[in-house]
This record gives sequence, C-alpha cells and structure tokens, in this order.
Amino acid sequence: MKPEKSGRMDKWAIELGEHDIEFQVRNSIKGQVFADFIAETIDEGEIPSMQIIVLPIKHEEWKLFTDGASSSDGSGAGLMLVSPEGKEFTYALRFEFSTTNNEAEYEALLAGLRLSRDLNKQHLKAFVDSQLVANQVTGTLEARSPTIQQYLAKAKEPSSSLKASR
Repeated sequence: MKPEKSGRMDKWAIELGEHDIEFQVRNSIKGQVFADFIAETIDEGEIPSMQIIVLPIKHEEWKLFTDGASSSDGSGAGLMLVSPEGKEFTYALRFEFSTTNNEAEYEALLAGLRLSRDLNKQHLKAFVDSQLVANQVTGTLEARSPTIQQYLAKAKEPSSSLKASR
C-alpha cells in the first residue's frame, strides 16, 4: 500500500508514472547517524570547540562541563559534574536577570566552581564551550568589558584558581 500523496507530490507522481518511475520519500537523517559521522571524523581524544581548565591540586579528579546561553526569552546555564567513578550530577539554572552570552558562560563556570567547592572537590577539570572564556581565564586573551573583568576576577580568585591543561 502506497502512502497518500498530496499537491505537488501528486503532480510528480503523475509525471514519473508515465516512465515507470516511482517517487520514494527520502527519510530524514537520524541523530545517531550524525553522531557516528562526527565520531569518525574527529581525531581520538579531540573534543571540538571545547577548552579545558584545571584546578592545580592533585586529588581525585572531578570533571565539570558548563554551557551558558542568553536569548530574548531569557538566559540560563547547564552544568554537569562527573565523579571519578563516572556518576553524573546535572544542574540547570535559569537566571532572573538579563545577561549576554559571554556573561551566561561565566555564570555557568562560576556556578560549577561554587558547587564543586561546596562539595569539597579540590581537583576539577572544567570543560567550557566558550573559547573566549577559556582564553581569558588562561590569560591568552584580555577581558575588556568591566563586567567581564569582574567575572574573570571572580573565576581567578584563590579559592577557584584555574590553570590551563591540554
């Protein structure tokens, strides 16, 4: 049994029918196919568009993944702490104040640093998807905006001193 066609599809079915050609709808590419493609094209160990920031104390290593975003609908952040055993703790934050994308990225990083400090996790590898934030924290780039300079100073406080690792 053929699927029901309408409008433009009917026109093409008639045109192609004269030549014993059948039109078959092209299925969409599933997410897994795209994920497989990315996995095959990336060098082993490479994470695209992510920078790594590490706290210097060498104890059990926890991982922090952060992402912040801002739009006309509001701003927020997502973060995930991963224990050395692989247990994941995910958090979603919605900010009740307006931010730029860069400010939201810093808010996400600072929230993750506060959370890890509150949980007494001393060795943390942070993955931020903002190259600007990562480069400012590591000192590669300079923060120009006064607001961003304040975020950067907070991220570099002794309780959350960060060093780059690649």
